[in-house]
Amino acid sequence: MKNAIESEVLFQQLGSSWYAFSEVENDVIYSALPEGMDPRTIKLELFEVIEGHMEKVADFHRSQGAVA
Repeated sequence: MKNAIESEVLFQQLGSSWYAFSEVENDVIYSALPEGMDPRTIKLELFEVIEGHMEKVADFHRSQGAVA
């Protein structure tokens, strides 16, 4: 079983906002990055924070019975 920490995190810009996408238990989860954050210019340490955030998003959606 892969969790967000073990999965790749992909980034996509939609309009002026960036989104992080990952896969958890065969479901795609996503979350908007904070306004003004550009994954092309952030330090590598922040990716660990983003991965942790994606895991929390997945846990929340699992607890709600559906993954976004």
